Amino acid sequence: MKINVNKDVEKDAEKVPKSIKELIMENIKALIEAENLSDLDNIIPMEGTKKPYYRMKIKTHRLLLYYEKETKTVTVLALTHRKDTYKKENLPWRK
Repeated sequence: MKINVNKDVEKDAEKVPKSIKELIMENIKALIEAENLSDLDNIIPMEGTKKPYYRMKIKTHRLLLYYEKETKTVTVLALTHRKDTYKKENLPWRK
């Protein structure tokens, strides 16, 4: 699978603890190796969206993803702490 990462995610990743960064990298590698999102246990579709938005749980943080099925491309839109994930201003499709 092809992965695109938003520049804001890279900046946000610098602020998280080292142990979380390592888990994020492991999960992104797993995404690259996966043939479908359903192959991974920690990815769940976001409720209330018509487009293919997903979230990936990584301990106390969440990666918000957009999946293009035709090209098998995942775009990592945001990295947030779980308490901030569902705030209106953090949801990419509401911006």
